[in-house]
Amino acid sequence: MVRYFLAFLFVLLTGVQCLYAQLSYQISNYSVHEAGGGNQNWDISIGKNGGIYVANNYGFLVLENSTFDLYKLPEPTIFRSVAYINERVYTGSFEDFGYWEEDETGTLQYHSLAASLENRNMNNDEIWKIVEHQNKVYFHSFGSVYCYDIESEEVYRLNAPGSFMFLYMAQNEIYTQQIQGMLYKLDNDEFIPIERSEFLQQEEVTSILDLADNTLLIATSEDVYMFDGDTFQEWQAESLDEVVRNRINTMVKTENYIVIGTILNGLYIYDLNFRLLENINRQNQLQNNTILSLAVDPFENLWVGMDRGIDYIAFDTPIHPYLEEPDGIGSVYAAALHNNELYIGTNRGIYGYKRDENGNFYDKTLIPNSQGQVWFLKELDGSLYCGLNDGTYLLEDNELTKVGSIHGGYNLKRYPGSNPDLLLQSTYSDLVVYQKEEQIWSEAYTMTGFQTPARFLEFDHIGNIWLGHTVKGIFRLQPNIQLNRIDQVREIGVAEGLPQSTNLVFKMNNRIMTSISDTLYQWDAINEQFVPYHDLDEYFTVKESVSNIIPVDEQRYWVIKKSEILLFEIYFNSISLVYRMLPDMYNFKQVERYENVIPLNENLHLISLEDGFAILDLDLVNKSKYPTPEIHLKSIKVTDSRQVTSFVDPDSPTEAIFGYRNNTIHFNWSANQVAGNRAFFQYKLEGIDNKWSNWSTDTSFNYLRLPPGNYAFTVRSIAPNGILTDPVSFSFTIKQPWYLSTGAYILYVILFLSSVLTIRLYLSRRRWKALGKELEKNQQEIINDRENAEKEIVKLNNEKLQSRIEHKSAQLASNTMAMMRKNNLLNSLKDELLKQQEELGEKLPGKYYRKLIKLIEDGIEDEYEWEIFEQLYNEAHGDFFKRLKDTYPQLTPSDLRLCAYLRMNLSSKEIAPLLNISVRGVEERRYRLRKRLEISTDTNLTELIMTF
Repeated sequence: MVRYFLAFLFVLLTGVQCLYAQLSYQISNYSVHEAGGGNQNWDISIGKNGGIYVANNYGFLVLENSTFDLYKLPEPTIFRSVAYINERVYTGSFEDFGYWEEDETGTLQYHSLAASLENRNMNNDEIWKIVEHQNKVYFHSFGSVYCYDIESEEVYRLNAPGSFMFLYMAQNEIYTQQIQGMLYKLDNDEFIPIERSEFLQQEEVTSILDLADNTLLIATSEDVYMFDGDTFQEWQAESLDEVVRNRINTMVKTENYIVIGTILNGLYIYDLNFRLLENINRQNQLQNNTILSLAVDPFENLWVGMDRGIDYIAFDTPIHPYLEEPDGIGSVYAAALHNNELYIGTNRGIYGYKRDENGNFYDKTLIPNSQGQVWFLKELDGSLYCGLNDGTYLLEDNELTKVGSIHGGYNLKRYPGSNPDLLLQSTYSDLVVYQKEEQIWSEAYTMTGFQTPARFLEFDHIGNIWLGHTVKGIFRLQPNIQLNRIDQVREIGVAEGLPQSTNLVFKMNNRIMTSISDTLYQWDAINEQFVPYHDLDEYFTVKESVSNIIPVDEQRYWVIKKSEILLFEIYFNSISLVYRMLPDMYNFKQVERYENVIPLNENLHLISLEDGFAILDLDLVNKSKYPTPEIHLKSIKVTDSRQVTSFVDPDSPTEAIFGYRNNTIHFNWSANQVAGNRAFFQYKLEGIDNKWSNWSTDTSFNYLRLPPGNYAFTVRSIAPNGILTDPVSFSFTIKQPWYLSTGAYILYVILFLSSVLTIRLYLSRRRWKALGKELEKNQQEIINDRENAEKEIVKLNNEKLQSRIEHKSAQLASNTMAMMRKNNLLNSLKDELLKQQEELGEKLPGKYYRKLIKLIEDGIEDEYEWEIFEQLYNEAHGDFFKRLKDTYPQLTPSDLRLCAYLRMNLSSKEIAPLLNISVRGVEERRYRLRKRLEISTDTNLTELIMTF
C-alpha cells in the first residue's frame, strides 16, 4: 500500500511539459499569496450558495463573497479532502476527519469524528476522499474506509477486502479500485466486485465520471474506458494518447464539456461528442500544469485546484478572451469577420482564424506577405481591404493584392452625399481618393492642397473633411466640388472653444466630437465652436478622457476610456446604456492610445488588446445567468485619537453619532458575487470626496482624522453584465468638540460681551490713568521747565562766571607779562646803571646812584602790583592762596608767590625776574618749597601745585 501511495505522490510532483493551444474561455487566477494558503490544493467542493471550499496544505480555505478565509486545526496538518454535505463541510487530514459548522457569529467550528472511533487507531491514515451516499458519509484513506452515519451519528471502520484507491461517486453509486485489483462498488457498506474488471489489475484507476445513458468514463494510468454496466471498451476521443501520456488525475463534466485534469499538462476540454476543444495550460493563463482537483459550480463553471494556486474558468460568459504568449500575434489594431472567418490586424501582420459551429475561433494562420503594422481591416461591397504600413491591399483567398501605393493607410471611408462611388483614405502623408473599377476599389488619385499624416478621418453633414493629425491637432478641410483639391484649411483649437489642442476626432449621432481631459466636446456648426457635451456624464463611472468612439450602427456607439468601455444607444435625444465593461475585471490591457472595439456583426464585438483580443457576445450578455451582486457593509471600526477602537453595527436603525475624537473610521464591505467573478467596487464619502473612487477589488478603506460634520459613506459594485448595483450607504455624524457646541457658543457670546465690558472698563480706566499721567507729565514738564530755567540761569551764571574767570585769567596773564617785562626792563636798567657806575666811577655821584638804584628796586618789588596780582589770581583760580594756605599753613608769602607762578606753569627762567632773583635762586626756593610741602623728589612739584 505504501509503495502505491509513494508512486502516487511521485506522479503528483513530477515536472510539467507545456504545449501551446488557443484559449477561448475566461480564466481568473488566485495565486498562493492571494488565497492565503499553501501550495497544493488537494480537493475542492462547492457549497449550496456557491461557496468554495478547498483542502490545502496550510489548512481549509473558504471563498465566499470574493474573499478567502483560512481555517486551521490546533495541530498543524495538511487537509487532503473536503466535501460540502447538508450544511456541513467535511474535511479529512492526517489521522483525523470531521465536519465544520457555523456558530452564532457565522464562524466555522470544527467537530472531530475520528475522536468517536472505538479504540481510535488510524495507523497513519490520511483521508484522501470524502463522498456521501444514502445519508452516510464515507472517508477514504489508502489503508481504510471510515463511515459516519448522519442519522445515528455512529462512526466506524468498514470491513474491506484489502486496500483501495480513491472513492468515486458516479450514477449515484460509489466506485473504487482495490490496489492492484478489480473495480468495486460500495453498497450498504459492502464492497461488491465489478465483473469483467480484472484487466484493471495492471492499471491504476485515477478518475471515474458519469456520462449520459448510464455510462461511466473510467480513466486509468494506461487508457480511458467506457463502461455501460456490462462491458468495458476504449474511449474513442481525439488526441487521447496525448492526454493519457500526460497522466490523467481527475475528471469532471459540465453541461457542455468533459474536462480532464492531468499531472503534466494542465486541462483538456472535450465537447460531449468527444472532440478535443482546448488544452489549457501555463502557456495560456493557467497558473500551473499539475491539476490536483476539479469542481463545477452552479453556473457550470470550473474551479481548478493545482500544485500552486487556484484558477476559475468561466464557460458561461459573454466575453471570451483569446490571449497570446508574449511572442504571439502582438497588439491588435483591426479586425473583420469575413466569409465566416476572423481576420485580425496587429503590429505583426494579419492573422486568420476559422470559426466552428459553436462560434469559437481556431486554427490561427498568418496571412503571407502581411508582416508589419496593420491599421485597418474593412469589408466593402463583399470584399476585404487592409491598410498596411506599405500600402493598401485587397485580401482574397488568403492572398494580398495591392490596390493603394501610399504608405500607412490609416482609414478608408465612403465619402458621404452625392459621391457614393468614391472612398477617401487618410495616410502617413496624402489624402487618397479610391474609385471602383470592375468591382474592386483601388487608388485613383491624391487630393492636392493639403498633406499631413492623419489617423482620424470624419465627414460632417456638409461634406467637410475632419482630420486628426498624429501630432499637430484637428484640421477641417473644405474640398472642391470635384474632390481633387482642398480649397480651405482651418486648424481647430483654443480659438474654437477647446481648452487645449487635441488630435482626437469622432462622430456620434451625426455630430463631430472630440475629447479633452474628462470632458466630451460637440461641434456647434452654427457658431462654429466646440461646446461641452455632458449628456453621457451620468453614465461614466471614472474621470478619464474618452479615447475613441466607434459607431456600431446608426443608433449604437461604443464609447471607450482606459478603465471603462460603454455601449450606448442614442435615438435623437434619448440615450440608454446597453452595456458597460471594466477591462480590469478581466485583466485586459487595451492598446494604449489605440483603444478599440470592433463590431464584427450585430452581436459579436472584438476588443483590441495588447496581447491578443477578446470576443464579446451581446446576445449572451442578455442571457447571463449571474445575479446582480448585493453589497453588504460587514463592519465599521471607529478609532479615537488615543487609538482606542470600537465597532459599530452597520445595520443599526439608530443614527450613528461619534464624538469628535472618534474621527478615524474603517469601513469593510463585501458582495455576494458569484465566487470566481472578481468583485469590483467604487466608494466615496459624501462630505469629503467629490467623486467616486477608481474601480478596484479593495473591500475596505480607512478615513483618517475626519473633521466634525455630517457624512454618508457609499459603496457600489458592478455585475459581470455591466449593471451597477444599488449603492449601500451608511450615514453618520462626527460631533463638534465641546468647545464648538451651541452651549459653548453661548458661553463664548457671554464671555465676549463680558470681555467687551471689561475691555471698555479697562480702556476707561486706562484713559483716566492716561489723563492722570498726562497731568503728571504736564506738571513734571512745568517742574522740568522751571528746573531747566534755573539750570539755564545757573548755566548762564556759570558761563558769565567762566567768562569772568577767563577775563580775569587773561588780565592775570597780561599783568604777569607786564610785570615780567617791567622787571626785566628795571633789571636791565639796574645792570646798565651798575655798568655806568663802574665806568664813570666818581664821575657819577654816589648820592644819585643810590637814589636811582633804590627807585629801580622799589619798582621791581612793588607791593601794589602784587596785591593786584593776588586779587586777579584768586578770582581766576578760586581763592588759590587761601586753599593752599589752608592745606599748607607753613608756607611763607614768598612760597605762596612761587606756588602761584608754578600754578601758571612758568619756568624757572620766567619766574626769576618776577621774584627779582636769579634762576639759581628760583631753584633754591623750589627746593625749600619741597621741604615745606614734605614731598619727595619723585613727585612733580608743578603737577602737585596744579591740583589746587
